[in-house]
Amino acid sequence: MTTTRIKNTILLSIVLLIANGNLYSQTATDGLRFSQTLNGGTARFVSMGGAFGALGADFSSLSVNPAGLGVYKSSELTITPSFKNRKIESTYDGTSASDSKNRLGFDNFGFVMSFKPYKSEEKGILNFNIGFGYTRTNDFYSNSYSTNGGFNQTSIMDFFTSKANSLGIAPSSLEFADNYDPFYSNGSNAWDIIMGWNTYLLFDYDNGTYISALFTDDLVSHKNSISTQGGSGEYDFSFAMNISNKLFLGTTLGITNYSYTYNATYSEDASSSNLHDSNGDRFYYMDYFQFYETTGSGYNLKIGALYTPIQSVRIGASIHTPTFYSFDDSYSSRIESNFDRNFAEVSYTSKTPIGRYDYSFESPFKAVGSFAYIIQNIGLISLDVEHIDYSSMKFRNGGDGESYNDLNVELQNTFKSVTNLKVGGEYRIKDFALRAGYAIYPSPYKKGFLNENAKTNQVSGGFGYRSGGFSIDLAYLRTLKTEKYKFYDHSGLNPVTTDITDGRFLVTLGFRF
Repeated sequence: MTTTRIKNTILLSIVLLIANGNLYSQTATDGLRFSQTLNGGTARFVSMGGAFGALGADFSSLSVNPAGLGVYKSSELTITPSFKNRKIESTYDGTSASDSKNRLGFDNFGFVMSFKPYKSEEKGILNFNIGFGYTRTNDFYSNSYSTNGGFNQTSIMDFFTSKANSLGIAPSSLEFADNYDPFYSNGSNAWDIIMGWNTYLLFDYDNGTYISALFTDDLVSHKNSISTQGGSGEYDFSFAMNISNKLFLGTTLGITNYSYTYNATYSEDASSSNLHDSNGDRFYYMDYFQFYETTGSGYNLKIGALYTPIQSVRIGASIHTPTFYSFDDSYSSRIESNFDRNFAEVSYTSKTPIGRYDYSFESPFKAVGSFAYIIQNIGLISLDVEHIDYSSMKFRNGGDGESYNDLNVELQNTFKSVTNLKVGGEYRIKDFALRAGYAIYPSPYKKGFLNENAKTNQVSGGFGYRSGGFSIDLAYLRTLKTEKYKFYDHSGLNPVTTDITDGRFLVTLGFRF
């Protein structure tokens, strides 16, 4: 560690954003978050694993197979509030830490109107139905915390120095010389090393090489806390018809809304055993704050059919077009550091401007095949099989003319096709019904990627009561998933393993008339 460089902390100007472009770039992980949806909707739908493509007569079936709307014989209103608990246990270098978040939500509102032609025979169009409402498709509210519980020699300063040295950026550029564009020069976004330089984490520049604020044998501890908020939902406008109680056809126009907010704080603290420099300088701690927010909306179309060859068997099929999204991002970062400098505590801060960017995105096509067997008045079993090719996701139309060719190639090389499986059952005892379901969502990552085994399992159950035109359904959904991530991109850094446990309790009130 040396003190050959003395300068003041630089607070970045919003003018730099206008001149230089983005602070935050869209990633392959963003595309997956935009595209994945899990089991959600009414309590009956959720309790049976979401396997409703061949059943219908439940509002949530409109978002799987619109033909299910045609099964309705009467009009209906449904409302579904929910309570959710999400717990995330993170393990890093053998040390575990956990955090959780509780939330009241609103998962569904639906209204169906059924119209019958004036005819007595049971052939031709027996009824046509119109449905509209809202279904929550994702919930992003969570808290997580991770720490290594000790000290090691791996530091984000290694990442900063490695990146700065590989780019060959001179210190004058990091201090915002007019001829340097930190966003696009050398094909890389350099805001992280700009902040590292201006908070002394990139401590020195010696003979063309950047040097970090740590000695070779210095030890630091690591902590990371992440808070996310937001969700996605879909407003469905559907039309379906019943032809001779044999064939049901339907279509749904989906209007989606999306919001996601991410706040993270990554921290390093020096070990008390670290030595001072000969002049008394020593690194104490640093905090790296990151924020970004994505909001957007989109639309899609679903077309489906349902066929009953015999009274006890139903076969369904549907196709979902991509959802065509328009997104707006905002983002910013800040680094704060603290040093013992000449035996006096000194703090430094450097931050980016608030960035904003707009772009488009296309999620994958989805094909759904369904089968259900009705056991007279006793109950039923149902199965849905969904096929989705996540490698077909596409970013489009960046606000500055970005075509996203490289990122779209990355999506193709990172993700694969998957087949999701959902199964559900219901057993009836007069006006009461017992239900259970299971769904598995395989990892969409190709072999060799960090989360190639990150599948999602959902187990659900519930019961319902129906009397006349009133019904009440209750469901409990348990979602289990294990994911991995790294604090930053450095070969010497071990990943953090996160075990995500999501418990959701839903109640649906239904009124038929």
